[in-house]
Amino acid sequence: MYRPKLAHVVVVLVMLSVLSTAALIHLIWQRAAGESIEEIVASLDAQTAGSVRNDLSRTLSLVSSTAEIVRSIFFQGAINADDEVKREFLFLSLLREQPSIDWIGFGFPDGRFFGSHATADGRIEMVEIGAARAGELRPLRRDLYRPIPGDIFFEERNKAESAYVVLGAPWYRLGKENGEPVWTVTNVLPNGFEPAMVLSKRVVSFGKFIGVVMVAVSLRRLSEALKALELPALGKAFVLDSSGRVLATSQPSDGVMAAHFSDFPAADAVASAAAEAVAANKVDAFRVVVPNASLGPVFVSSSRLPFENWRLVAATPRSTFAGGIDKNIRRVALVVLAMAALAAATAVGFANFLFARPLARLAAQLRAVERFSLESVRHHPTFLAELNDFSQALKRMAVGLSAFARYMPLDVVRPLVEGGIEPKPGGALCEVTVMFADLPGFTELTERLGPGVEPHLTRFLTIAVAAVHAEGGTVDKFIGDAVMAIWNAPGKQPDHAARACRAAVAIRTAMHDDPPIAAGENAVRVRIGINSGTALIGNIGSAERLSYTAIGDAVNLASRLVNVAKERGVEIVLSDATMRELGAEPMTRPLGLATVRGKARPVGVHTIDQPKVRSAGGSDGNGDYNGGDARLPATQALCR
Repeated sequence: MYRPKLAHVVVVLVMLSVLSTAALIHLIWQRAAGESIEEIVASLDAQTAGSVRNDLSRTLSLVSSTAEIVRSIFFQGAINADDEVKREFLFLSLLREQPSIDWIGFGFPDGRFFGSHATADGRIEMVEIGAARAGELRPLRRDLYRPIPGDIFFEERNKAESAYVVLGAPWYRLGKENGEPVWTVTNVLPNGFEPAMVLSKRVVSFGKFIGVVMVAVSLRRLSEALKALELPALGKAFVLDSSGRVLATSQPSDGVMAAHFSDFPAADAVASAAAEAVAANKVDAFRVVVPNASLGPVFVSSSRLPFENWRLVAATPRSTFAGGIDKNIRRVALVVLAMAALAAATAVGFANFLFARPLARLAAQLRAVERFSLESVRHHPTFLAELNDFSQALKRMAVGLSAFARYMPLDVVRPLVEGGIEPKPGGALCEVTVMFADLPGFTELTERLGPGVEPHLTRFLTIAVAAVHAEGGTVDKFIGDAVMAIWNAPGKQPDHAARACRAAVAIRTAMHDDPPIAAGENAVRVRIGINSGTALIGNIGSAERLSYTAIGDAVNLASRLVNVAKERGVEIVLSDATMRELGAEPMTRPLGLATVRGKARPVGVHTIDQPKVRSAGGSDGNGDYNGGDARLPATQALCR
């Protein structure tokens, strides 16, 4: 019968006592600190929301009063809307006195526009767009002024043409149709892309409609107002519209203003926490705590703003306030531990240093290998030689598996590592779509360029692999200068035919976007054959060497359709079977029947035409002349 030594029992009892005492202290302090932190964050969120509401309300009121001033002056006939000098003086004066306003403008019923615009560099420009016939560009005049104390200084005048159609602008149409002031949020103003909120008012003088007044505030100013709030460190504020678009943020990620939470980089943990909270809570007003892997708990609050169902979302990491408190809690626990049993703590420390932490790291590395997250596997030197050798061997195994994954599809390698697929010969019949993509004239190109052909082949294969993976396909193998890919295996994909066609279109587009390899090779850049049908899918080979692939008549036909593409002078050919899988969408153009080697009967074939995007005209790679910029319905459907 085993009997423990007294020293071992004492160490265990002391450690239990120390750990229970430290845990109790930690819980008490943590609870008290958590309640205090929540109260502080709630107070700060309320102050932030109140400040934004007040600022937004003042801005809206200022915009409304400015628009009413202009409308009243034109309505009363104090200034005629066609009086260029007085109109310009009025707009310029109002804009100088209202620094938060970016645009004051007036749209005429004949399509003309006149406006005063505050530029980002502090200058003011007067923009006048004349009338024009339908389909013609409108004359544009821009006078640039630089404000000086008590006056403005004229700098330059530019004349050009503008494609801006005032009568089609939402602010004009809604302002004309409504007797009351109308707010709109638009991305395009007379000066180009400029997200802004616009107030428009219909102007009627002596019973006659004479135009629409517009006053706009750039959403950039809203972001500047959020930035000026002096939020807590690492905290961020966002203004969202009713559809969830991000209209303003206190701190853009990487200096870029994202339009949706999904556009923020994954490294922006605060934006990720805010996005998670908004997605999980369907109401406009809430306050929640969202766990985050890199920042810990993040407080996220949402509150309504007094405009167009907008709302303010504020996200603040708990560590901003609790870093010092948590540190002190840990210090107290360590002091209690040291005072209660220094010897036991030393023993536990040595055990933790020599065994626990190294083994925990090794276990984490093994879990990473199990998930096939090989890039996160690192060698961690340890004091003990056996554990150090184990870590090195684990790193070498990760490197070997990473290299192994480059020779097989990851969808096959990962189940092999996890034990989901037994590595032995066998397979099953499955409905698949198979695509072969070939680089035309590769043999002649090799003879002409020699070793210099390798970068062009690598570029083609890179484009093809990226397009296949983007559509969820599996790259089966490389056959010289050709790529074989399959869909609907190993994972099920109901739209496998459409995915293959989209991948083919993407490959063709990318190859045509690249400069030609040599002169005279502008027309045909790739040959692609696509077929759908039943194939044997699985581990094909011997007990010593296996290859996860697809074999059968469906595969053979897809391969031979590449030659049909060459014969018919097109770049993409798909079979009737694939067409049936695609459904009734007008995605393709029939090519008739084709005699294919190995098939007793002719096969119906189709193609997907190249989008006609170059107005200068030219061949599209299918033998058809491209003389306009219209896009074919087939490509529109495939590119959805």
